[in-house]
Amino acid sequence: MALLERIDGPLPDRERAEHAFAGRLLVFTDVPSLRALCARLDARAREALGGLDPQTAQFELGRDTWLARIDPLQRSGRRDPALRHLFTAALAEVGVDAQRTYADKLTLRVVPHGTTHGGGRHSMTAVHRDTWGSNLRAQINWWTPIYALSSRRTIAFYPGYWSRPVANTSDAWDFDELLACRRDGRPYPTVPEPTEPVDPAAERRIVIEPGELLCFSGAHLHASVSNDSARTRFSLETRTVNLDDLRAERGAPNVDGLGTKRMFRWFARLSDGAALSAAMESA
Repeated sequence: MALLERIDGPLPDRERAEHAFAGRLLVFTDVPSLRALCARLDARAREALGGLDPQTAQFELGRDTWLARIDPLQRSGRRDPALRHLFTAALAEVGVDAQRTYADKLTLRVVPHGTTHGGGRHSMTAVHRDTWGSNLRAQINWWTPIYALSSRRTIAFYPGYWSRPVANTSDAWDFDELLACRRDGRPYPTVPEPTEPVDPAAERRIVIEPGELLCFSGAHLHASVSNDSARTRFSLETRTVNLDDLRAERGAPNVDGLGTKRMFRWFARLSDGAALSAAMESA
């Protein structure tokens, strides 16, 4: 079966998870709620940037001004109930059961062209597996672009490393330390990092359209593409786990994760916001 599969309708949770846990990338096409989501985010981005085109505003605003406008946009995206509702509706449209599924916060990712406007949350995400940090083999990632992508402005995977270990810092990385460093203004890696080179020839760049939804296991080695496209990349993402998968210990293989803390605390039930930690304690 091909690495990338395009799906025209919903898939039940168990069937979708089997594909993801086997390393396949699923692209759900023409998801209606994502169209409304893109329109809302575009309107909010234009408002934040004083009416400028969000994809090119960085070339008209100095770095400090651009960051001062983008930062609140990203923070508010995490708290916007309308965005959350639209993304939850999109997940339902592709078959996700909101009663059995728990999600992390939404993240609006903004990756500017080049290096002049980067830094912090506005830098490309380096090569990593999400499971190095979450230690949840059942984790599924969801990713969608707000504007059109190109191969120079997108996400990249390293499928040759699906079953190939990569030396990394997951044994030492600590989420609470990350939060403390952010509060104090000290540097700390956002995610655990490789400690050995990753073969760039193994990279596979994935380009999907606005209104499409990419679904993949959090165990996939992936990264942001270094953006040299003369346009800023805006994308929205979250992560989910299914309670039945967790309780049955279903998930992708762990080939190199060394962490011990399972980050249930990141996830809340889609239907009502109930904490995953409480559900796992009562199992």
